Amino acid sequence: MAAARLDAVLPEFREGLSVRWRAFPLEIINDRPASRSIVDQEWPLIAVQEPRSPCRAWPHGEFVRTTMMAYDAYLSANGQDSERARVYDLKIRRAFFYEGRRIDEAGVLCALAEESGLDPAPIRADVEGERYREETLADCREALRRRDDEGLPMTSPTMFLPSGEAFFNPFASEKRFESGKLVEVHPPSRYGEAVLEGYRDILRKAAA
Repeated sequence: MAAARLDAVLPEFREGLSVRWRAFPLEIINDRPASRSIVDQEWPLIAVQEPRSPCRAWPHGEFVRTTMMAYDAYLSANGQDSERARVYDLKIRRAFFYEGRRIDEAGVLCALAEESGLDPAPIRADVEGERYREETLADCREALRRRDDEGLPMTSPTMFLPSGEAFFNPFASEKRFESGKLVEVHPPSRYGEAVLEGYRDILRKAAA
């Protein structure tokens, strides 16, 4: 959801502002693959809050086994072309949440890369060789350090500005889980164009 909202306003800030995506792999943090039961409870909340982020129920019997290959693929793509990597990132998200494509398979990630105007061959090699795995894990360790040492309520996503100011999943509905079950949801603080203006305000701060 946040990626789609950023994508909607980032073209207005092309001069003097760049975004560095950092990995926050929940399967490493939680020591287990992505939970289908959690995702099944969360995707309807995404779809009703942000029309740029359509979602559907996962159509396969077996859920994705890992998301780590997708992180590796993005970093490989970013080494080719950062702008096309941004498009690729959104395609991977849409492939998982809406199209029901297996982003835990190198062939699917390569097909998405080609659809994004990227060369899939080096991405396949990097994914299969786990070339960027340590970089992904280093991002994870740094996120946990900031959570534990600095007391930041780390969430996915979290936006960090050059000043050090952080924004945690901006303008999304607050929700609460108990024992893996969604038990409470609050209305978002903003809707529609007001959300995009809020993201513009965040990016203006980043560019200042």
